[in-house]
Amino acid sequence: MKVKRYAFCWIMAIAFVSMFAVLPAFAEMGVTDTEIKIGGIVDLSGPIAFMGKGVSGGAETYFKMINDEGGIHGRKIVYLVEDDSYSPPKAVAAAKKLIERDKVFCVFMVLGSAQSLAMYPTLERAGVPLIQPATQNSRMANPPKKYLFDADPNYIVQAKIGVDYALKELKMKAPKLAVVYQDDEPGQDWLKGVKEACKHYNLQLVAEAPYKRGTVDFSSQVARMKTAGADLVMMWTLIREPAGILKAAMKLQWKPVWITATPSTADVVLKLAGDSAFYGKGFFGTAILAYTWDMNPAAIQFKKVWPKYNKKPWGFYDWYGWGCAKIMVEGLKRAGKDLTRERLVKAFETFTDYKTGVFGPITWRADKRYGTQECIIEAPIKNPAGNRWIQISGFRGPAF
Repeated sequence: MKVKRYAFCWIMAIAFVSMFAVLPAFAEMGVTDTEIKIGGIVDLSGPIAFMGKGVSGGAETYFKMINDEGGIHGRKIVYLVEDDSYSPPKAVAAAKKLIERDKVFCVFMVLGSAQSLAMYPTLERAGVPLIQPATQNSRMANPPKKYLFDADPNYIVQAKIGVDYALKELKMKAPKLAVVYQDDEPGQDWLKGVKEACKHYNLQLVAEAPYKRGTVDFSSQVARMKTAGADLVMMWTLIREPAGILKAAMKLQWKPVWITATPSTADVVLKLAGDSAFYGKGFFGTAILAYTWDMNPAAIQFKKVWPKYNKKPWGFYDWYGWGCAKIMVEGLKRAGKDLTRERLVKAFETFTDYKTGVFGPITWRADKRYGTQECIIEAPIKNPAGNRWIQISGFRGPAF
């Protein structure tokens, strides 16, 4: 009887040891010996689906390249993208699905500040990092959030850089400023940056001209700014609005200097604006991405690799997604082979002036979650194949 009991105990001990021997050396969700499962949430079917398809497509292309090169510490990236139709409630539901059903290691790239802020409490409770919410809203990283890392310079910073450029590079002497902006959080950030710049440089802000999302007639805003005597207009707009504003100014024969924020530095803006983009005394934009010059090694690599995985031509948002994926991969590399979420957080906190060739230099610390405060200045040029924006400055940060 004792022999049988001893035999049974030995069998159970061997079975117990064998069971754990076949498990991976760690049990972090979303990570196996061969894969790292990453989730993304963007608009693929709603009002900014063209952005969502671009950023996710650019990221997927970079991940495919990395996987074909052997992956990260022997693991391939599995990139699962959810469609939120640009709806915060749908984004939250998508985050829960990715965590609870798909069991992703982290969430990478969410398109929109409202979506990112709405889902963050869910991610924080689960200890799931959110890497690069694709937005320049200042609330993303201020105050710092442990599991959130945002690379983009916010709109407060961009507005300061724009005013600084007008004074120092355009040599404008005591300009009278006006600001036209969409009356939401990003627009309010831009307004705050303009006001802080006016205070710092002792400049007059002679007119504020907010508009509601969906506005198509900007004649009253333009008339108000012209009547106030503004000669420098700081403009926070998206894709369609600049054309309405610039055409209204052209109709009134008003020629100020225009400086717009990143969302409007897409070539489609120039197509919609036509001649009005060149009517004033200058049209400039603060842009968060380096231009894809052939002397930029990152751009050379991007343009060489892109046709291998894509049949369609690349665009601005593909380039953005590529740069975001490059940041994600660098963090995974630094986190090491024994990958955990906490090690990933610590890895990103080692970034000091990390240069992607796409964004400005990125620095993250335990008390700093906005990656860069630098952007470039762009201006439009006429081109028979279609007017386009080009880079006219290097990366530059705010002077104060």
